[in-house]
Amino acid sequence: MTLTLFITDNCQACARVQKQVTDITKKSNNLTLQIENIKDCPDNNILIVPALYIEDELYAYGDINEQRLLKRIKTKEIKSELISKTK
Repeated sequence: MTLTLFITDNCQACARVQKQVTDITKKSNNLTLQIENIKDCPDNNILIVPALYIEDELYAYGDINEQRLLKRIKTKEIKSELISKTK
């Protein structure tokens, strides 16, 4: 599962979220983290940072609650497993 974090320069909230999400992904073999600076993505319509996506679906803008994020990741993992079993 891929988490994508959009950030910008000189953003304290971005740095906080980046640290949290990096720590989470280090603890899990099933998660990968992509960090994108919005200045490098001119075609993207993201105006608020940090913006965290789970599998290309917007999860949150701004600071995150780590426990809620972990719960959401677990829910998406379960749904993915169920979908793959029905195929």
